[in-house]
Amino acid sequence: MTKKRITGLICLIACMVMIFVFSSQNADISGNLSEGITYKIACLTVKDFETFTYEKQKEIVEGMHFYIRKAAHFSEYALLGVITFLNSSLYFNRTKTRFLTTLPFCLLYAATDEMHQLFTDGRCGSPVDVMIDFSGSVTGTLFIFIVSAAFNAFRKKHGSVTD
Repeated sequence: MTKKRITGLICLIACMVMIFVFSSQNADISGNLSEGITYKIACLTVKDFETFTYEKQKEIVEGMHFYIRKAAHFSEYALLGVITFLNSSLYFNRTKTRFLTTLPFCLLYAATDEMHQLFTDGRCGSPVDVMIDFSGSVTGTLFIFIVSAAFNAFRKKHGSVTD
């Protein structure tokens, strides 16, 4: 096995473990973590947030919390899509085959992740969350495909850059 394949596999496993660990957190721990992140995002994005009363800050954070949680799921699965697609390029030459291995893999992982949450205290699995996660994977996969295609086109047009 080449160094690239080993490195790719390590990155893929690390991403999957990260998702698994986040899904293993009980509802209180998960909620507190995402609430803390939401508070920090509110401080950065809401003008004069720190001057508001505690009640007003809490209202703003509660209003943002759901969307921040879903964006976090979307983002971690976008990363999974990127890493999985890059890994598939180490094994398959055809772009179609890369998509046909990456997307079902990500969908299956999203579904099993939601099933895993059924056994985590205070958490629940949701078909809607599977679709949000999978949408992140599709977006990440399309993003890295477009970036790779643009990079390869640039390299073909301008020749390989060497040190």
